[in-house]
Amino acid sequence: MTLEDFKDWLFEVLNDLDSDILADIETNEKLNTFQISMAGGNVFEIECRNWKPCK
Repeated sequence: MTLEDFKDWLFEVLNDLDSDILADIETNEKLNTFQISMAGGNVFEIECRNWKPCK
């Protein structure tokens, strides 16, 4: 799965959440982030990146 595929999948998962919980999703393609606005007013940011564990 590519990073772009993962971001698309994550957006779909978040978008399917109940609107009583999630108010808005803003994306920043350049920074690979999602800003998640919750119905209660809190805002969270999710950053997506490829990660490879150390061997």
